[in-house]
Order: sequence, then C-alpha cells, then structure tokens
Amino acid sequence: MPEYRFRWSNLPDWLLDSLCYALLVNYANVDRAEALRSVYRARPTDDFVKEAWPVLRDVWLFRDRDSRTLVVNALRTRRGDEGRITNRRAQMEYLRRLRNAKNLRDVVRVAFIAYGETRHADADSPGAPRTRYKDRRSPSSANGGSVTTTTQEPVEHHVAVPEVGQIVTVRGANWAVTDVQQQSLPRSAHDDAVRQLQNAVTLQSVEDDRLGDELRVVWELEPGRRLKPPQDLPTKIAPDRFDPPERLAAFIDALRWGAVTSADVKTVQAPFRSGAKVEPYQLEPLRRALSAPRANLLLADDVGLGKTIEAGMVIQELLLRHRARTVIIVCPAGLSVKWQNEMHDKFGLDFRIVNSETMKEVRRTHGVHANPFTLFPRIIVSMAWLPGPRAQRQLRDALITKSRGAGPRFAFDVLVVDEAHHVAPATPTRTDKVGLRKGYAVDSQRTRAVRDLAERSEHRLFLSATPHNGYTESFTALLEMIDPQRFVRGKFIDEQALQTVAVRRLKKDLPGQFHERKVEKLLITPSADEEAAYDRLIAFTQRRDTAAKGDDRGAKDMATLLLKKRFFSSPVAFARTVDVYKDTRQRGLVVDFDAEYDEVLGLDADELEEGRVEQPETQTLQQTKNALPPLTAADKDDLDWLSDWGHSYEARPDSKLTALIDYLEANTKANGEWLNERVVVFTEYVDTLEWIHGILRQRGYEADRVAVIDGSTDGEQREVIRARFNTDPSREKLRILLATDAAGEGIDLQDYCHRLVNFDIPFNPNRLEQRIGRIDRYGQTHDPEIRHFATDDEKSQLTRDVDLLARVAKKVAQIMADLGSANEIIAPDLQRQLSGIDAAPRKGKAEKSPIGQMLAGGRDVGAELTKLAQDITESRETLHLQPANLQRVVDVAFELDRLPPIEEVGSDRTDVPVFRLPALGSSWEQVTRGLTTALDRESLRPIAFDPAVLAEDPDVVYMHLGSPLLQRATRRLRSALWGGERSLERVTAVVVPDLEESFAAAVTRLILIGKAGLRLHEEVFLAGTRLGRRQAVGEHRAEDLLENALDAESLEPVPTSIAEQLAKAWDDDKADGLRARVAKAVADRVERRQQAVTAQLEERRTADRERVIATFDRFGATLKSALAEAEAIESELTLFDDERRQSERDLRHIRARMDALADERDEELVAVDARYTDVQARTFHGAVLFALSPKDIERGEVSIR
Repeated sequence: MPEYRFRWSNLPDWLLDSLCYALLVNYANVDRAEALRSVYRARPTDDFVKEAWPVLRDVWLFRDRDSRTLVVNALRTRRGDEGRITNRRAQMEYLRRLRNAKNLRDVVRVAFIAYGETRHADADSPGAPRTRYKDRRSPSSANGGSVTTTTQEPVEHHVAVPEVGQIVTVRGANWAVTDVQQQSLPRSAHDDAVRQLQNAVTLQSVEDDRLGDELRVVWELEPGRRLKPPQDLPTKIAPDRFDPPERLAAFIDALRWGAVTSADVKTVQAPFRSGAKVEPYQLEPLRRALSAPRANLLLADDVGLGKTIEAGMVIQELLLRHRARTVIIVCPAGLSVKWQNEMHDKFGLDFRIVNSETMKEVRRTHGVHANPFTLFPRIIVSMAWLPGPRAQRQLRDALITKSRGAGPRFAFDVLVVDEAHHVAPATPTRTDKVGLRKGYAVDSQRTRAVRDLAERSEHRLFLSATPHNGYTESFTALLEMIDPQRFVRGKFIDEQALQTVAVRRLKKDLPGQFHERKVEKLLITPSADEEAAYDRLIAFTQRRDTAAKGDDRGAKDMATLLLKKRFFSSPVAFARTVDVYKDTRQRGLVVDFDAEYDEVLGLDADELEEGRVEQPETQTLQQTKNALPPLTAADKDDLDWLSDWGHSYEARPDSKLTALIDYLEANTKANGEWLNERVVVFTEYVDTLEWIHGILRQRGYEADRVAVIDGSTDGEQREVIRARFNTDPSREKLRILLATDAAGEGIDLQDYCHRLVNFDIPFNPNRLEQRIGRIDRYGQTHDPEIRHFATDDEKSQLTRDVDLLARVAKKVAQIMADLGSANEIIAPDLQRQLSGIDAAPRKGKAEKSPIGQMLAGGRDVGAELTKLAQDITESRETLHLQPANLQRVVDVAFELDRLPPIEEVGSDRTDVPVFRLPALGSSWEQVTRGLTTALDRESLRPIAFDPAVLAEDPDVVYMHLGSPLLQRATRRLRSALWGGERSLERVTAVVVPDLEESFAAAVTRLILIGKAGLRLHEEVFLAGTRLGRRQAVGEHRAEDLLENALDAESLEPVPTSIAEQLAKAWDDDKADGLRARVAKAVADRVERRQQAVTAQLEERRTADRERVIATFDRFGATLKSALAEAEAIESELTLFDDERRQSERDLRHIRARMDALADERDEELVAVDARYTDVQARTFHGAVLFALSPKDIERGEVSIR
C-alpha cells in the first residue's frame, strides 16, 4: 500500500465541517476526518472533487488565498489565458465560469492534496489540548533520498474533567454533562504512557434542534472537546460596549421563539412556522395531537381543505416540542416530490425521498452497508416501493438497529400515510347475482407493509378524503393501523373512539369559505355511425351473454363493462381494446375475472395510473385463465367492423371531442386571441388523452398552450407542469391541461383555473371526486365549473347510456357534497345497469352507523372555529410575532455576519413591505432554497415578513419562523448564548416612555427536562429589581416591561453618562449590590416557575393516566363485541381459502389482544409515569437589560440603592 502524506486530519475544522455537512457524511460516532477517509479513502479522487466541488470552491478556495491563486493560475496556464487575476471576486467569478472546463477537476484535486499534506493551524478546535509534532527524516525507497514524515509524540498535560451540569462543546455542538464515570478497570501496560485516568462522560444536547439527543464519550480521547464557561450573569460591564437596543431585542426574540414546551398545549408555534395561510379549522388536528400522549389521527377532511397543511403543522409542532425527531411519509409515488416540496416550502423541513436511486447514491457516498432509513431523520417512501423486497430488507435492518439497547420503543417517531385508502385491505372480489360484493376483505402486500411500519411508529397520521370503501372490516383494519388501542379489525366500531380519532369536515360545514360547485352539461348529438357502432356493440354483448354459461357470466360482465367504458371514452381507445379482446378470444382464453374486476371498475383507485407503458385494463384482458365458448363468425364480423370504425377516428374528432373543442374555443379564446383562462380535461385512458392531444395539435393549438400529465410523467416533470399551470396566465402561455387520473390525487390546480371537463366518467365515484377536488379546494376564488357530456334526447341506447353516466356524474357531485362518500352507493348501480342486470338503483341516504355519521360531517363547527381563532391570536401575541420583529432578527443577523442589508422594493399588488435579498456569502447560500421556482432556478423571488402577503401577492415569499432564512438568522443569534460572539455583548440600556421607575433585569432561559431528555417545559422570562428601591419586579409587571422596553417601533438608547453609572453599580461586588439583587430575583423566579410547572406537569400526568385507563376499559368492551362479530362471520359465511385464512388470522388476533390487554395497559401507564419523572432544571442567562424612565434620563442621574 502506498504511504501518502495527505491526511484528512490535516484539514482545518471549518473545512471538515463544511465537507461533512455538504456531503451528508454521518459522523455522529466517529471523527470527521476519519468519516471522510472511510468514504473517500486515504486520498481524494476525481469523484470526490466532482461531488465536493461546490464546497471546495465556495468554502475552501474562497477562504484560502494561496490555494485559490494556485488553482486559478494553473487553469489559466493550461487554457492559454493571458495575464494574472489577483482580485478575489474576479478569481471566484473565473472559477464559477469554468465549472465544466476540461482539466478543472484534475487541477483542483492536485491542489487539494497538496493542501492536505500540511497540517493547518486550526485543525484542532480552539481550547482543545494541542499535540506537538516533530519532523524526522526517513529513507525513501523510491530514490534513495529522504522525505519528511510527521510523527506524533504526545506531550504530558493534565486534562480538566467536566462536572455534572457543566456545559461542554463536543463535535461542534453544545452539551450538558449528565454523568461522569472514572475508569475502574485495572491499568494495563498500554496505559503506562498515560498519567491520568480516563473518564466516560454522558452528554445531553442543549442545542435547539437536537435537545434530548444523548452522547457518551471518553473525555480524554475525544478530539475537539472544550469546557464552556459558566452561563452566569456577567461580573463586569463595559459602558462603551452596550449593545444597541434593537440588536439585543432581536437576540431575545430569537431566544423566545426557540422556547417550546410540552406542558403548555395552548401556545403553539407550528402555524407561525408555515408558509401557508392557515385557517382556524386547520388547527383542530393540531389541538387533538397536543392534548393526547400520542398523535394518532385520521385526517379525513373533504378534498381540498388542506390535509397536507394540517399534517405538516402536527409534524412541525411535535418536532419543536421534541416529542419527535424522525418522520417517515408514505404516499403514492406521483406525490413524493410534491410532499418534499411542500414540507420544505411551507414548513422549512427537509425530507429525503428514498427509492432505488437513493439506495445507489447512499451506498456510493456512505458505503455498501449504509441504510437510508437510519441515515436520514426525515424520509419519504412511495407506497409502490415500500412492500418490495429491497425496501423491506432495509426497513427490517433499520428496525433491528433502532430497537437495540434501552432506547425508545419505536423505530420512527411519526408515520404519515397520504391517500391512506390505498393501504386498506382490498374489497371482496366476488359478487352476487345482482352485482353486490360478497366475501371477506383480504390484506394486500401494501396493507401488511404499512401495518408493520405503523406498529413501530409512535405517532400516526393517516390522510384520506375517501377513507371508506363501503366495507366495514376494511375500514376498521385501517383504523387499527392508526390506533390499535381503540380499534380492532372486524364489523364493530366504537363510535366515541371514532369521533376522537377521525377529523372530518366537509366544505358545507365551513360556510362562506368555499365557492359553490356548479355541475353542468356539455350537450352532444351522436352521429349516425356512432349510434350504429353502439348498437352493434350491444348486439355483440347480448349474443355473448346468451352463449355464456353459469360461472362464465362474471367474465362476460367484466368484458361488457370494459368495452362499454372504452366506448364511452373515445373511438380510438375502444378500437385498441377491441383489438386486444379479439386477439385474446381467438386464442380461446378470457381474463381471470375474480382477481381483476376492481381494475376494470377502478374501485380500488390504485395509485398506478395509466401511462404510455402501463395500461392496467388492457393488461387485464391479456391475463388469461378460463376458456369461454369460441367466437362465432358473426362475433368476428362485429369485432372487425367495430375495430375499423374506431380506428377511422384516429385523425378526426367524434361528437364529444367536437363539443370539447367548441367549449375550449369559447372559454380560452376571443376573436382568435388567447384569454387569461384555463381549463383542465380529465380522462381515464392514455389512448384517449393522446388522441385528444393529437387532434388539438391538428387544430393549431401550439405546444406551449397544451400540457399533458399521465402515469408515465415523472415527478419532476409533473411539478414543472403544475408550476406552469399555477402561474399567472398573463406571464405563462399554458392554457389547457390534459390529464389521466395520475393528476387526480394531490396536485393542486386552483390558483388560476376554475373549469374542469370530465371527458369520460370513471365508475369509481372517489376518483371522480378526486378529479373535481383539483380545482374545488381551498384558495379557489371562483365558483368551480364542472362539465360532463350529455345528450338532448334519449331515443337510442347510446344516448340513454350516455345520459346515465351524466346523471351519475351529477349524483356523485351531490352525494359527495351531502354525505362525503358515494363509493358504496354508485359503483354497484353502474355495474348492474351497464352490465344489463335489471335491478332498481339504491337511494343515496346517509348511514345511521358511526361510519356514515362520520363521513357525512354536519357538525356545528362555529364555536370550535371561534375558539381556535382566539387561540392562534393569543399565541401570536405571546410569542411577539410582529412582522417588524421578524425583520429585525434578519437585519441583526446580517449585520453580525457583515452582510449587506435587505432592500425594500415594494409590490404593486400589496401594501405589505416587500424586500429583496442581497448577494449572500457561502454560509448563507442555503437560505435561498425555496425562493426560486420550478420554472426559474436562477432568479430569487422577493420576500415579506407579514403573512397578509399570502392572500395578496403569490409571487412574494412569506418569511415565517420555519423558513430557512429565519431559521438561519435565529440560530445565528442564539449561538451568542454560548459566548464567543464579539459583536454581541448581551447588555443594553433603553429609555422606555411612560416608565415610572427604572429597573435592571436579566433575561433568562429556563428548561425543564424529563427522563430520556424530553423537554417538558421551556420559557424565556425577565426577572429583576428596581434601581431606586430594593424591591423585585413582579412577574406580570416584568413581562409588561419587557414588551414595552423592546417591542416598540423605535428604541432609544441611554446617554453614555447614564451607561457609565449603570456599569459602575453593576460591577460592585457587594453581597447586596445590584448584580446580586438581580441574581436573587432570577433564582427566586426560577424556583417559583419550577414549582408551578411541576404542579402543572403532575396534573398532566394524572390526566394522561386517566385517559389511558379509560381508553383501555373501552377497548376491552370493543374487543368483546368484535370477537362476537368475528365468530359469527366465520360460522356463517362461505369463504374462499384466502378469505378464510384472513378471517382466522383476524380471529386469533382479537383473542391475543384480549389476553394481552392488561399487560399493554400497565406498559402504557409505566411509559406515562416515566415521561414526567426525574425532572431537571437548566438555566441559561441570556442578557442584562436596564430600562430607564424618562424622568431619570432628564435628571441625568440614576438613583441606585
């Protein structure tokens, strides 16, 4: 093995930190240099330079002048450029321009290796014990000469060991020491060179974003360790170093916004860390989540009410309160990118999408054994990928890793399942004589995968506007995944438990917030050849019906339904289906009816929609099993004629497409000029979609006016199309969106579109409602207009069946609005009537069952919304979240880092102050993420700090507390709490108008931490004493003074002479001096607050225990009822083998739960007690504030006693 002089450990700390952070190297338990070496080997390669180039350029070359000059000169020589560049800005611009230049990677690699062959001065952290080095010569085997090698010779020194409660810096973070254990084993021969015993030190993080994390290190061996000075009040104050009041006010705001408590469930921060316009009704899930030990909820609000925002706020608040750290989101594959963007743009949370591509990347960057489920704290996984063997293997390894030791009982803190109806057990596949389903719902692979994941997740949020597919055992199986302590699979549902877990509001429950939906017809007159083709299809199906026997009738019905569905979609889709059917029948085969019926009807609403490659219904006809009577000569003639008829329309429109084109011309154009209006057109089939698109192109519709989304459109391209469609039409040419049901879930299109056309009608009402929900949702400013095709007479069979579908579309819209669910009402009717079964349709009435009442909504939410709105107003006031305060924090952070100030630019659409960010350095570059758009990755959008801008100017980005800019700014200011910030003394004096008596006070941060590092309470308060008399300031008075002193629009500093008097009084070391009086006031306040909060926590513990006992008592009764139902099902129903096995498994599961119920309850009670035991207080003094009355300032003298 060659011996290199390059050492990763030679690199300075600032460069090691930047590389590890940017390259996502997990170095939690190893040294940073060793982590880089394990991934990129002993010496950097071209691949390393390729991956690390942004950091090497913007951090290393930006800071190190010699290396930058070396690289620039070498590149200019190789390229034949004349002259030298010595100015740093010009050099950096040159490097940015040549990012793809030939030889760049080689030049940078050579320079970086040369840089790492010498140890740099700050390679050890400041304050860490230094190790001296000596050079010695050793023979070189290559040329007989000698080379210089560096060897370590430890020099004896005594290492100061921290004490319990002391604050230390380890691995770049601040920690509190919770335990110190000295080496107890006998000394060995290897210890002879060490004079001091070693100590195992247990640490607990006090960082805002890592509070509760624990680390155990051997103190003497830990590189970069450092003891922090005590966080006490300053002993000396320099009168000429007082901070400007605005600067200290920003620091205190940053401290206040980082203080979140689990004991206080009323004051919340998540709504203020969201870039969405939060409505009061969206706070209900957050309220329920915080009031319970676990956030187990079914968010079943109507389509378009903002379930993603509701879930995001719950996630954000749980993270802020340190009740959660890891989050896994499971969603349809097409929504993965949307969830990733929503979480970042709306909440400032970074999620990593985990799929096969991620696996390859992680193994390349982190080693072959790296596991993304343990590597990233917040991940997104698609429902399609999760049940696969690769995902299950990685997930199983992650669960084993996370369950080792005495850590948490759960592998993931929060599980979110979007479009959760996809993971419910499949509906029964068999039907009775009138087309109604019968049998028992059986678990799918997806059901089992999500259930296993749910069992290992503490908090569970399941999202679905259509959670009930009409089969109770399927719905209860879904509920059991959400809360297994309230529900068990079966026919029985506890109504009270359902009301506790399910959050269901319909648009009609929120009057005045949504526009009225208009469902109207597009009239068509079928041509003679269309009538003839449908009559021929009916004759063919009737003839086949006569020929089919007994068991074959189900397959016949399925073929009839599929052919009719395709006929109602388009002639081209129908012709291609006829071709497949003809080929299949000529081989004497037919589809496996029982397994594929849902695929034809679309009843399970699977996420895998039609694309140019995957076309499920066509594949259904090609999957064969049983033989039917062969085709007759008349059958073949009919199929040939129908195929020819359909294909004849490939280059011309039929009556429906003609009506659609007329509608588009009338609503998107005027006198041949495009209007600022948009229309979205939905179809079930990609064949129909491509046909429509082709005809529109023939008619002169330009490519930039029409966009297409189908099942083969990748996530990134979908986001681009969505962004174009949601851009102001005065600036974006796109007017028409053609989509299959791939766009029917999760894609919001309401910003500039209120017209939707259903080119065909899906047999699954939930799919139809999902389509409509793309424009009929929160944020829509017009009445949504829904169009479907109908005829003006019912003279022929074709017109009668077309009108049947038209009535279905209108009925679905009405039932969904009234009942919230139509799947179990409409789908069987369509199946019977279009298959030719003579049965009266059922009437859509709201169920009297708990499920029906939940789905129907109808609760009076007026008082509830008023209370939620009041709570959010109080939270805003408690947190001092005025727009001016947010801006002040950014201004001060920029000032501390010597960045140019933000520039006010204004906006024509709003009176809210709008700003533009200046050019930022590399350390602030990340905050600009989210300020660009999918359509323009170069330009940064303007920003504002007032949430009113959300409703007034969508092109301005609202800077909320969770935005990267505010997060970075508040972290920058809070870092001053640990000292070392020369630009912030944390002392100020301010003149307060209308103040009668001057006072001195300390701003203090109090944290109460329970077992396992759970932050139970945190607050930032002011405590102090009056200057003119020896009397402490009361708590309520102190809070009013703090608000009046630092929240005013203009803050007046005190004159220098007054500052000198204050400093002199503070520096007095007397036992009853000013500093001692303030310290005593703080200590008294801490003691009182600790007692009050402890009593509050005890009340919370008692309430949690009572809730657990009541929940398990009710669940015991639920299990008894469910057991009786399950035994009845097993004895009465005639089930197939897979259904019987599922029924037996469920029965065994219920009995096992009954046997283990008492143990489960005791385990929960122990967990509740543990959450509130071993409470420890940590106090950090933030700042010293002198508030002076105008009277003292006017007198020019402060009376201090």
